[in-house]
Amino acid sequence: MKKWMIIVLAVSLVLISCASNKKEVQPEQVQKAEVTTKVAILPLKALDSSSHYITKILTVRDLELTFNKYPNYTLLDMDETAAVFKESGYPDVEDLEKEEIDNLAKQLGADVIIIATVSETSSDLFNITMRIYSTVSTDLKQISFNVGKEKTARWKELEESMMKELDDFVSNEIDKLFNIAANHFNNGNYTTAEQLLKQVIALKPEKVDAYYFLGNTYVKLEKNDLAEEYFLKALEIQPDHQPTIIALIDLYDKTNQPMKRIPLMEKIAELSQDAETWFAVGNLYNQLDNKEKAKESYLKALAIDPEFSGAIVNLSIILYDEGNYSEAIPYLEKAFEEAPDNTFIAARLATAYQKSGRTQEAIDKYENVLIKDPNNIQAYLNLISIYRSMGNNAKAIEKINALKKVAPDNPYAYLNLAAIYLEQGKLNDAETNANITISKDHTLYQPYIILSSVYQSKGAESYNKYIDLDRQASRAVGKKALDLKKQRDTAKNNAINHFNKALNYLQTARNYTNDTEALNDINSRIAHINQLLSQL
Repeated sequence: MKKWMIIVLAVSLVLISCASNKKEVQPEQVQKAEVTTKVAILPLKALDSSSHYITKILTVRDLELTFNKYPNYTLLDMDETAAVFKESGYPDVEDLEKEEIDNLAKQLGADVIIIATVSETSSDLFNITMRIYSTVSTDLKQISFNVGKEKTARWKELEESMMKELDDFVSNEIDKLFNIAANHFNNGNYTTAEQLLKQVIALKPEKVDAYYFLGNTYVKLEKNDLAEEYFLKALEIQPDHQPTIIALIDLYDKTNQPMKRIPLMEKIAELSQDAETWFAVGNLYNQLDNKEKAKESYLKALAIDPEFSGAIVNLSIILYDEGNYSEAIPYLEKAFEEAPDNTFIAARLATAYQKSGRTQEAIDKYENVLIKDPNNIQAYLNLISIYRSMGNNAKAIEKINALKKVAPDNPYAYLNLAAIYLEQGKLNDAETNANITISKDHTLYQPYIILSSVYQSKGAESYNKYIDLDRQASRAVGKKALDLKKQRDTAKNNAINHFNKALNYLQTARNYTNDTEALNDINSRIAHINQLLSQL
């Protein structure tokens, strides 16, 4: 009898000691996150009598101390959890099925349920086996680790084993939650996606993809300020996250904020070493009239791709417009080589030579090229362009005829000849050579413009004749008046036919170019001819 009283007294002293320790040891409290993972630990089950001691210590002190150190977790009150479990009527925590665990989680408002058993492995060592259940995926994970009687070592083991495994488990569950949110986003369920992504961010604030998807969700919901906020938060975590940078660029484009857009485009261009992006940056600076930055961007594009024609052309035009003719010439030459039919470039190249006092130098340069290479078509075309810019049509025609001998099928020889004859008012010769040009290459837009000019001139001539005959007919009488009216009507019909033919050629030309300046010119010509037709 005395022996049993001593044992009861000893156990009581141990429990009093535990309670006393709980009061004496101050938990390392941390401020909890706005949203935490709520963990409920069902009553621990001791599998042998020796384990009751460690089970009680874990319940009344150790588990709470451990969870208090983690801001992303809230350990639900273990007494209340035990009460809910008791009321459920389930006889044994070890025998719980998933559906029963899930039912308890709902009653407790828990995200994670932990079921644990404790057994003695030696006099000073106890094994803790846990099943961790997630309400997100209904997955169960089992872990096992050993703890001893010495409290400091035991607390360390709880952190290094239990909490590490719990972190990994919850992290995986958050990733599953993120995937569910992403599926809602992809299916157009943006409000649900928003709610789930906010949960993911609260539980795993370093997950950059969650901010990226939430930003895109707000774009879809047309909440642009919130979209920008979350894209920027993603870049705070990972400054080189390219999908977010691109999404933010698109947002700034959509909301017309070029000054915010440009630095991001520069970052993408640097990261990807992409000439196209540097070219786009240059175009934006050009639109904002920041020519220095535009030039820098085009040069960076050319450093990556020296043959990038768009950057070559735009850089040459800026340099030309600034009056830096010497700097412009190499780029204009390269642009002209790429597009010898581009009269815009050809005219500027010739002017740049003249303005920089290098016209004769250029002529000598190309003449020397032809001495070494009599079949160099580009040299002929450059010389033709220079002579035409100088107004020396005789020399231009001389070079055109020489080119025709070397390359009889070259369309640009006949195109230049047609243009010269049009300037000289030789409409029939202009028409003939324009048609020959088309027979050599029907995709060039310039010969159609020349033919349009030919028929517009013929239409204007018939129109003037119509006006004159109409004036005469209004004054005449009898047979003379009838004859004049007949001639007037013929002149009118001829004018209409010529103008319509000019319109058809312009519409064909428009189909063969995407050059903005050329299209503006064509549209202006079409408007003018329509105005003339309206007067007939």
